[in-house]
Amino acid sequence: MRRNAIAVTGLLAAGAASIIFAAGSAQALTTDTTQLGSVHLTKTDASGVTTSADLSCSATVDGSGVTTVTGTGTATNPNAACTELNAVNGDFSKLLVHPTWLPLAQPAPVSVTAQGTWGATAVNWSNTFNNPSTLGKYTGDVFGF
Repeated sequence: MRRNAIAVTGLLAAGAASIIFAAGSAQALTTDTTQLGSVHLTKTDASGVTTSADLSCSATVDGSGVTTVTGTGTATNPNAACTELNAVNGDFSKLLVHPTWLPLAQPAPVSVTAQGTWGATAVNWSNTFNNPSTLGKYTGDVFGF
């Protein structure tokens, strides 16, 4: 019986050492966060009402190489907006978030602007879309506020 107790104790000690080693390895992984950009957004609807939001985006690369894009600010869904902008490297003119959407045809112009920076590049972009549906097709969550 004593021999079995020694064997079990040895296995438990080896298991605990493996857990401690694994935890130490996980702590050795580092993360790297990069500021992608910050923009001030405005949206003016067909009735002339203007709303605005601020959006700051960053990317974090964990020790295993996985990148996570996050956002902060007053946009309704800053994480989604930053992910959409990151996909086009902050080039608002290349946004086409929902290419298969069929927007409404009824005119109700909405004008939008974006000013700030993306990386080392200044952003000064504006566009007028036929209606909010078309705006959503192209810009997704970016002007969702």
